[in-house]
Amino acid sequence: MSKFTSFLVGAVLGAAAGFAAGSLLVDNDQLDDIKKKIKDNEKLQDLKKKYDNGTEIVKNQLASFPKSVEDDSELKDFDDIVIDDSNNDDDDEEKAADDLNNAEKDDDTASDEGAPEE
Repeated sequence: MSKFTSFLVGAVLGAAAGFAAGSLLVDNDQLDDIKKKIKDNEKLQDLKKKYDNGTEIVKNQLASFPKSVEDDSELKDFDDIVIDDSNNDDDDEEKAADDLNNAEKDDDTASDEGAPEE
């Protein structure tokens, strides 16, 4: 026999043996008796109520978190925003241009302080 055939036969026989043993181990009357004892046990019922309340609280907390943002086009368009500050005097234009030139310098051109970037 090949290894696969041996494995297949062993799996089928093992499953059949497990099913037979499981059905013979516990009688239905015993199962009903155990279920009744669990239902009548106050400590277990109290623990079950506490568990259910705790899981409900966690569900509510998780539901209160904001949903993930699917459409982030507003965030991507943030770079395109131009602030129009036309109320300022024209005297500050030179200062603003210098500030922009300094802000837009790359790290490799930072050593060229007097040369404007083109």
